[in-house]
Order: sequence, then C-alpha cells, then structure tokens
Amino acid sequence: MTPQLMNTEVSVIGTTGSTFLPLGGSHSGLFGLQITPVFIAMNRHVAGDSSPKRGVSATERIARIRNNPLRAVAIVKGRQRLAKVADHLNPGFRPLSALRLAAGLSQSELAGKMDMKQPNIARLEKKPGDPSLSTLQKLAAVLGVDIREVIAAVEATNKAEADRV
Repeated sequence: MTPQLMNTEVSVIGTTGSTFLPLGGSHSGLFGLQITPVFIAMNRHVAGDSSPKRGVSATERIARIRNNPLRAVAIVKGRQRLAKVADHLNPGFRPLSALRLAAGLSQSELAGKMDMKQPNIARLEKKPGDPSLSTLQKLAAVLGVDIREVIAAVEATNKAEADRV
C-alpha cells in the first residue's frame, strides 16, 4: 500500500538580514559564506483531516491569560508602566493610546467597554479627526479621566498628524 502524499504549501515569511563570514584565516573577503536566516512556514492541506490539532490557538491562549488573575494583573501593570515610559519620553504629548495604557486596557478591552470594535479604537488612536461628544464622554468615563484630558489627547494627536503631513 502506497502512503498518501500530503499537499504542502511552503512560503518564505521573511529574512532578518545577512552576514558574510570569511573562510580561512584571511580577512580579505574574497572567499566566504553569505548567511541569510530565512523563516519558512509549511502548511499541510489534507482533505478530511480530523486528527486533533496540537498546541493552543491564539484565542484560547488569550482566554487562559485573562482567566489567570496573576497574569491579568501583571499585564495591566505592564501597560501602566508602558504609559509612564511614553509620558517620560514625550513630555507634554499624551495621545489616546497613552491614556488607554495608563488605564491598563488593551484596544479590544476598551472597545468592549465602549460597545465599539477594536479597529475603530485603533483608528481613533491613530487619526482621531473630530470624534463626537458622546464618543469623547464614553472615552473619559471608561478611561477614568476628565473629558478635558481626552480632548487634549485628540487635539495633540491631530496636531502631530498634521505636522507629519
């Protein structure tokens, strides 16, 4: 009986740069090895494969982390430390993302508390434009800051975006 061959898709995801190593004792660079690390992904496509998958999906991993109180607290503290670093590196400029991080929230968590979707939060942080008053009020309430702080963050982000263009 011949084993069934599986269709395998191979794709190069990316490289991290390359290095030239001279061969022998000479450093003349005429002979050597060019080394380029390459990340390769191999995906097997098998019709009707009902074997259990190994590992844990990203969604399951996130759920496990969120359900572990110690990890959840550590993530919140990490976000808050990141916000402090951002404030220290950019005095006088506090964007919406820094306000969110200071509250210890991810974009997804903030979106859930505001009845929005995560891409809308990402867009709001990157190019807020002119958000509605109700959006600003929701942001202030969820982030636990004064609405003036949210308005200042929106204005600072809009100004930075205008200066970039």
